[in-house]
Amino acid sequence: MKIFLKKIALSSLIFFSLAAGAAEGGLSREMSQSEFLVTVPGKIDSYDRASVIDMAFGELTERLTAGQFAGTISLDKDSLEQYVESVDSTDGGIAVQFDKTKILKFFQDRQIGVYLGTPPDVLLWILWQDQDGTQHVLADGDSNGFITSLKARSSFYGQSVFLPMMDSDDISAVTPDTFSKHHYEDIAAASGRYGTKYLVIGSLDGGSLHWELYEISNMAVPLYQSSISGQPFDMGKMMSHDMVYHFAKGHTEKVHGIRGASAPASSRVGLIGAAVGKNKVYVVIAGRMSYSEMLKVERSLRKVSGITKLSLYQSQADQNVYEILYNGDYRELSSGIKRIPGIKQLDESQPYNYVYDYVFVTEAEEAAKARAEAQAQAVSISASEGVSSNSEKKENAGNTGDKNDAVAQEQPSAEDKKEIQPQPELKPQQEKMQAIPITDPDSIIDTSNEKL
Repeated sequence: MKIFLKKIALSSLIFFSLAAGAAEGGLSREMSQSEFLVTVPGKIDSYDRASVIDMAFGELTERLTAGQFAGTISLDKDSLEQYVESVDSTDGGIAVQFDKTKILKFFQDRQIGVYLGTPPDVLLWILWQDQDGTQHVLADGDSNGFITSLKARSSFYGQSVFLPMMDSDDISAVTPDTFSKHHYEDIAAASGRYGTKYLVIGSLDGGSLHWELYEISNMAVPLYQSSISGQPFDMGKMMSHDMVYHFAKGHTEKVHGIRGASAPASSRVGLIGAAVGKNKVYVVIAGRMSYSEMLKVERSLRKVSGITKLSLYQSQADQNVYEILYNGDYRELSSGIKRIPGIKQLDESQPYNYVYDYVFVTEAEEAAKARAEAQAQAVSISASEGVSSNSEKKENAGNTGDKNDAVAQEQPSAEDKKEIQPQPELKPQQEKMQAIPITDPDSIIDTSNEKL
């Protein structure tokens, strides 16, 4: 009973029952004002109001879209103030209350869908390995960074996740061997007592977590699976996001029929893929990265010429979004980003979107090695040609005296010259230049100044 009361309480924090008929904005239910209240870390006596509101706006859009447009909705900080009703101090940090009508009008104007459903409850069977190597299944009542962040973030989305009681019945049915031998039917059978439709089976070992989402009626094929790594707290957030994203995908509703003030025309509003202010862009780097790989990419980004400020705007399991301030032309900035090992721009029509893959690092290293070998070979050939040329010159210089004597002996006498009839001088014919057709101009690349 305690578990089910807990689940009901968690779900009611954000989402409420559907209202009969069409609600405000043509949505399937009326949205409460509490759904537009966001709490962020910090203290009210020493804070940057604009930055706090900006952070809260990002969290709000994450919640309203169930992570489907995470990091892609941006609004200039100077324009955000008009969407805020109040900023107050709470025990959990700083609470920002947004104006529901204005936010819905913002979503309506930009054709952004709102997720109005309630993600289903999920039972979590997670095999946890302690630092001493011992393994146990996480139970209801256990507490660590992973569980804390997973439950908190799931509650933020309106989803309830819970752990098995691991009493004598659970312990006898599910052991560490059940996971290693993939006896998932035993886990499904043990889950029947909890009355849930969905369950997660995962194993957390050495800073990495592999987990699979199943519908309990079909354990043959997972609905979703993922492998993530990092600190336990971060993995809890990423796992929660991925679960809710799976259930909410394709189930958003467009807002319409809202009247009221929206952002002024001068506001710089946009999605990822467009500048949102003078010399300011949001750059997406997709692809799963380990923590060390992410640090390498960030260090390389900071070294790109023109970047004056770089901050991680949002981090997810499969992409990072960076807020970048820069000087100069964006084409130069883009060129610098593409030179970072492991990063490629797969579609030039989307100049703010890149992808990272370790395979690209290997390709870049091999290409650099090939260029170095080609240049070394060219230098070697040039040097050998220079040596041959110098040898020929020395030989020619040594034979000059002999040649002059021979020429002097072969000179005709005055009488012989008279007998020699002058011949008209023949001018050399100029060779005609042949036009060389170039079918692919981009194939001719000057690499003389390219750095290895």
